[in-house]
Amino acid sequence: MTHVGDIIPYYLRHIGNIDFETGQTVGLSLIHAILSLVTCLVLLALASLTIRARPKSPDNRFMFVLLVAEAYRVMVTWYNIFPFHGSPELLEIMQSFRVGWYICGLTCIMMYISTVSFYPIRRLEFMTNPKIKNNLWWAIPSIAILIITSLIFLSPGGAVDIIGGAYHVYCADGSALQPAEIISSKGAPYLVGVCGENAPYVYMVPGNSTVGQLLLILPVFSAIIAMVFMRISWKSLAQSPDTENQSIEARSLFIGFAGKAIIKGAMVFGIISMVIIFGDWNLADVATVSEEYGEQALTLYLFILYGFLFSILFTGMLEGFMFTYGILKNEILGIDETLRKTFSTAIFATLGGFSLLLASEMMEDLLGGGGLIGGVIVGVPLIVLRKPIFTAINNFSTILMPEAFTKAELSYIEAYEIAMEDRIITEEERKFLKLQAKTLELDEDRIDYIESWYNSNLENEEE
Repeated sequence: MTHVGDIIPYYLRHIGNIDFETGQTVGLSLIHAILSLVTCLVLLALASLTIRARPKSPDNRFMFVLLVAEAYRVMVTWYNIFPFHGSPELLEIMQSFRVGWYICGLTCIMMYISTVSFYPIRRLEFMTNPKIKNNLWWAIPSIAILIITSLIFLSPGGAVDIIGGAYHVYCADGSALQPAEIISSKGAPYLVGVCGENAPYVYMVPGNSTVGQLLLILPVFSAIIAMVFMRISWKSLAQSPDTENQSIEARSLFIGFAGKAIIKGAMVFGIISMVIIFGDWNLADVATVSEEYGEQALTLYLFILYGFLFSILFTGMLEGFMFTYGILKNEILGIDETLRKTFSTAIFATLGGFSLLLASEMMEDLLGGGGLIGGVIVGVPLIVLRKPIFTAINNFSTILMPEAFTKAELSYIEAYEIAMEDRIITEEERKFLKLQAKTLELDEDRIDYIESWYNSNLENEEE
């Protein structure tokens, strides 16, 4: 048992009592923290695949570092995954993590734009110089570390001046409407808060600063620049058959950057609006916003704040899948199919989860205590229609990540195409194809998939 009671009932109670109107978002913070851990593990797995495919390739090393940095960044609220006991030591750990988070953020900003080293465009050909391209994977993180640490050491207030302070908020059982127990990190401004009616609970709050806010929104603008660069490179490389493979890679990066620019860009616009209206934006301001602007303003504030936090997860996941697809589509057998299935499953689970949550909250507001009805209203159609919904999502995934084959698979497709000229596979032709598959080291499952894919395309052409 923890200081907030049994842990499983604690999670269930707060996840079931999410209320934007009153600022009860401890449960949503728990959901975000858990999903951030899952997203981090997925991105690390993709990074591992990337570096293992070609460990000495500058392209793979570059993408490996970028994916690891993104994996670190999605863990933005890991400290809310468990109701930790508050202590100055815990807050120092949190501050150290946040310094690393901003270093990774600055690393991503520079790496986005530096992708032109591998997919060149006019007037930036100098970036393809091997002396530049081959060293980006370690030089950019080193520069980011140097910049952030220099800012911290040169600032009178240290890390607090650059990234803001950190706070541990604890409300014990029976402390509703009483002052919360708040521990501040060293040098952080003093914070006062009142416990909500959903006590007991614990959450940790990151402070903010002008430099911190700038580093939070800059990745969007660098993603927009990278998106433009990749589109130019994609169209340019697609004009020559010799660079067709590179053009597909550039297209994949373009989609990844476009997703970040559009989704996270919309959230950043909301964040900028929040700064203009409320003067700041973090969970430490919840009580102030409610008192000064009312519950409707608080609801909007929390929607934008959590929208921004969840956009970090979704855009990070999208980037991870698109970048890995671009780099590995011709390197690992069946990687494109695996990525599509995993991506489709992630989208289906995410949409289903949020639909259940929103429906439950809406029914709770309308009927009072009717959250279960909302879950049934959304849950039953999801179960009944899961196949057509999943098929639609999978079709979308196929548009993002088209079929791609390795050199060995392409050789088999050529042999199969010759055998299928008369639309019949004879015994001799089948023996030849089996020998070809054995020579190319393709297993039976992959052969079945390739032949089914080819036959499906053949039928579509005949129609």
